[in-house]
Amino acid sequence: MKLLNTEIQTPEHKTEKFRVLLTGNPNCGKSTLFNRLTGLRQKTGNYHGVTVEKAEGTIHTEDNTVYIVDLPGAYSLGGESEDKQVTTRILLSKETEDKLIFVLDAVAIERGLQFLLQVSSLKIPMLVAVTMNDTLEKKGVHLDLKVLSKAFGVSFYYVNPRSGEGVEVLEKVLTDPSSYKIPDPGFSWDKKRTALIESVLSKLSADDPDSVRFVLENSFKEFSGENLQTGLPSSNFFPEKTREFIRSEWQKSKLEFSYGEELVQRSIWIKKLLSKAVSGSEISEKGILGFADKILLHPVWGLTIFLGIMALVFQFLFTWSEVPMDWIEGRIGDLADWTGNYLPEGPVRSLIQEGMIGGVGAVLVFIPQISLLFLFIGIMEESGYIARASFLMDRFMGRFGLSGKSFIPLLSSAACAVPAIMGTRTIENKADRLTTILVSPLITCSARYPVYILVIGTVFSAEPVFGIFSPKVLALFGLFLLGMFASMGAAFLFKKTFFRSEPAYFLMELPRYQWPSLKSLFFTVYKKIKAFIGNAGKVILFISIILWFLANYPRVEGPKNENLSPTQTKSLQISESYAGRMGKMMEPVLEPIGFGWKMGLGIITSFAAREVMVSTLSIVYGVQGEDSEDENLRSALRKDKDPETGKPVWTIASALSLLVFFAFACQCMSTLAVVKKETNSLFWPFFMFTYMTVLAYTSSFLVFHFSKFLGWN
Repeated sequence: MKLLNTEIQTPEHKTEKFRVLLTGNPNCGKSTLFNRLTGLRQKTGNYHGVTVEKAEGTIHTEDNTVYIVDLPGAYSLGGESEDKQVTTRILLSKETEDKLIFVLDAVAIERGLQFLLQVSSLKIPMLVAVTMNDTLEKKGVHLDLKVLSKAFGVSFYYVNPRSGEGVEVLEKVLTDPSSYKIPDPGFSWDKKRTALIESVLSKLSADDPDSVRFVLENSFKEFSGENLQTGLPSSNFFPEKTREFIRSEWQKSKLEFSYGEELVQRSIWIKKLLSKAVSGSEISEKGILGFADKILLHPVWGLTIFLGIMALVFQFLFTWSEVPMDWIEGRIGDLADWTGNYLPEGPVRSLIQEGMIGGVGAVLVFIPQISLLFLFIGIMEESGYIARASFLMDRFMGRFGLSGKSFIPLLSSAACAVPAIMGTRTIENKADRLTTILVSPLITCSARYPVYILVIGTVFSAEPVFGIFSPKVLALFGLFLLGMFASMGAAFLFKKTFFRSEPAYFLMELPRYQWPSLKSLFFTVYKKIKAFIGNAGKVILFISIILWFLANYPRVEGPKNENLSPTQTKSLQISESYAGRMGKMMEPVLEPIGFGWKMGLGIITSFAAREVMVSTLSIVYGVQGEDSEDENLRSALRKDKDPETGKPVWTIASALSLLVFFAFACQCMSTLAVVKKETNSLFWPFFMFTYMTVLAYTSSFLVFHFSKFLGWN
């Protein structure tokens, strides 16, 4: 009997193929183990009908092919957030051939065993992988897996996903279907309640009595006045006559079933079990780690350290990525030249050199910096610092109407607003969640960095300030702070107007400090860069080809081209093209904020994806063309002059105006699409686009004219 429809499409069943569900508490090492087991043989997507990320991988042996599914971490079955509901639905809708690997954190074992007991009641064939045992041993505590294995009736294995210790053994047993056993823990309710459950079960006919037992216990809790956790099957699962029979039997017994009573009885059973399985006395960890928490969680020093860390991150983004960026830029130029040597002069050569290689290559140059950004965020997350930063920011964000729960989605926006908005599903307070969704795109995301880095590198000096930080780094860090404070200001305004509600409480368990796993970091960065190239690359290539056509047609022929240098001919061609005409139509609107028609054209195309502006400018300025061997995009921007005044188009005033516009404008169709999906409404994406566009234009206008007043034009 299946309680719910399955969420994951399993390949056509054969005897040598089966699916393994990987589950456990959050931060137990489950995803790190998944990466270690599957390597690059994995793919990501979304579960059907929801925005929760799905990770699947495969392991092949001579005899078997195992499909591994990494379920979202949970503390129990059921819950308000989408990811917890997905885990519950998948486990309740198990197929006959499905197996389960439960990942158990040895340090937080009591909490993990509570969830393991609940999952065991589903009677899915399983084995248990115990992580963090090395940390437990350092504390002077030993865990006897034989005792646990005997109590649950399944096999327990030590594994260290970070170092790889025990992974090879686990990989061998998980590919063998006979290694999985149906759990049979000795836990049960007290005698009276157990007798009632067995009595009612004996009078019900079912193909899967274990699943019916699970629903029956939930029904008794429901009749006792408990509010069942969202996603759990209740008495409505049974036909009406069966439901009334169960209710009458419960009323006759006069017994109460509650979560509290169940939790107490489970805790007593677990403590008795651990008294036999655990030996040794715990060594106090007070010392340097305790001192670190005192500093990192201090309201003043902690915030100072957080800002200092982010400043160093941006410093490294520039200094460490310079060499690989130059190398990639050189190889793209070589590829364009090599391609040109084998193609005759004409439209096809121009399309491939300028449209395809030049357009896509202009964005690929920035992959080293984006990779470093993902790497640093991954290090902070795996080390345990991100959780401490969110705890630290709770007090600060509380002044703007948000709690620390909004911090992690907002910080995730530094990579991409799309997963950050999806990450708001962990926020139970609807007003806080909607506010966080609306302000997340104001945080500087990775798609903005190619534009920021291009503009900052073009206009700002390379002379270091105080001999340490370059003006480029300070400008980039300033844009990060601008996005952060703008999001807080917008959140404060929304919470005082549209989303008035009581402040939400923020309760969280601080994870242990630990060294990040290099392999896990590699897979994290690899998957994100792969997604960036796969998703953005397709859009950039498509738009680059369209832009090439618009920038090269209609062709300018005849007397206009006489006595002109190749560079002047190219400039005239673009100015008279369809793209040039479109840009010039926008000039009356763009002129008050300091933008020329070329910038305007870039802004139009960047609504598909922000990073497209770089490839747009590359095509409009003709970089990677046949006569630009010694010219890159930055030098082309520096040389651009206004034909009427003869002054540079790219000045500090116009650059600052463009940076502020990009900081605030909602130039991302993917973001608007996911907002529509998360809110199930067209109003909120329209509202987001409108308020951010008005904010961007107004702010750019003020910044441009104030900069002109200071003489920066």
